[in-house]
Amino acid sequence: MFSESHCHLGDMSREDLERAEKAGFKVLLTAGIDLPSSELAVETARRHPIAYASVGVHPWYADEYSEAVEARFRELAGEEVCVAISEVGLDFVGRMTHDWVREDRYIDPKVQRRTLEAQLALARELGMPAVVHDRAPGEEILGILEKSGVGGVAIHGFSKDAEYARRCVDNGFYLSLGLRPLRAGEPRLLEAVKAIPLEHILTETDSREPEGVKEVCRRVAELKGLSMEEVGRVATENLVRLLGL
Repeated sequence: MFSESHCHLGDMSREDLERAEKAGFKVLLTAGIDLPSSELAVETARRHPIAYASVGVHPWYADEYSEAVEARFRELAGEEVCVAISEVGLDFVGRMTHDWVREDRYIDPKVQRRTLEAQLALARELGMPAVVHDRAPGEEILGILEKSGVGGVAIHGFSKDAEYARRCVDNGFYLSLGLRPLRAGEPRLLEAVKAIPLEHILTETDSREPEGVKEVCRRVAELKGLSMEEVGRVATENLVRLLGL
């Protein structure tokens, strides 16, 4: 049993979603990064029972958030397949290379903070969890999350240290572990993974290829002395609980 807590499925076909189900996936949560991709996420999630959507504006596009966008997110959130606000957060590091990234632009940190806080307020209002992109230095985003009142939080692509993970766990947050950070193998992250309770771990690829989750489970299992199957099962149970499925 496997699950994908943060992916960008794009316009994935029903046939591809059926293949994912046959490969053992129970839940795929596809994220928006702006309004068009959020609308596409909902459209894609309608195609198969294992797919669910989240809507949100990524920090790279924080300057595009508006009252009209928020109103449309409220409409999309009324869809049964829409279960979270994502992808929201802070990114003061810079662009990473993805084929879905549009032109390079600098987004003022003040604009990013304002957009994040507005979307967290929306999540709180709608009773939805938030999946959060955290590429800000130090613990700034934790302070914002702790004050937000959002009922459920997952830190996507977790790559920080054990102390940061401990504070997240103390707040009841989930830590979503991805393929790219685990492959990079930074010692601080590997030590953090060993310390994170399995009941707070989610698995992701941040891509269009959910199959990579199995490698995430294998790597986490090796670090924690568990089986890949147990990691996949518990991570799936965690995601189901976070999303209220």
